Amino acid sequence: MSLQATTPVDASVDVSLRVPRGEAGNLESGVADVLANVDGVTAVTVERVTSVRPTWTDIRVDADARLTAEVPADADDRPATVEATLEDGFGVTDVNGLVVDGGE
Repeated sequence: MSLQATTPVDASVDVSLRVPRGEAGNLESGVADVLANVDGVTAVTVERVTSVRPTWTDIRVDADARLTAEVPADADDRPATVEATLEDGFGVTDVNGLVVDGGE
């Protein structure tokens, strides 16, 4: 196991994801749980749910959220790194409008 220095990055994002049915107390906490389970994400606040599409096995949700993610300290493009981190997350289907605090 290698250790790598990381830096916390705060960002806002419009994200599409799949929330498992029956997992969370409400839809917003379900969205927060899916995002919080992405490796590297350390904090999540769901600002609003913008779209809901129930299916047989899950609920497809579009939401606006704020989050903190750990990125390698030597990352050249922090927004692209955060976006790639989110896209690799289980249940995340699309990442749009990612804005990293600080103008990056």
